[in-house]
Amino acid sequence: DKYLTSDIKLQAFLRLMLPTSFIGLNNTNPYRINFVFKKSKELTDFINGYLDRKQYTLSPLSFAENIDQGKAMIHGLFIIQQCEYHYQRG
Repeated sequence: DKYLTSDIKLQAFLRLMLPTSFIGLNNTNPYRINFVFKKSKELTDFINGYLDRKQYTLSPLSFAENIDQGKAMIHGLFIIQQCEYHYQRG
């Protein structure tokens, strides 16, 4: 089972707390790119804790880097799609 989110800060938090649960990006919705995670009890607990504003100890720099990496993944996917679109149009 999978969990999808388009929340850039939530994905950064989840990738920091459970890096092995990150699967990749889903772009089936043309208006939104989702980050995909392998669903588990631990992931659900972190999601609920995040949404309930529970306090966690983590590196602020690592969190900021994960936000930047998430943006870069989205941007990279956008660039790839644009190149494929232009290539197909000839």
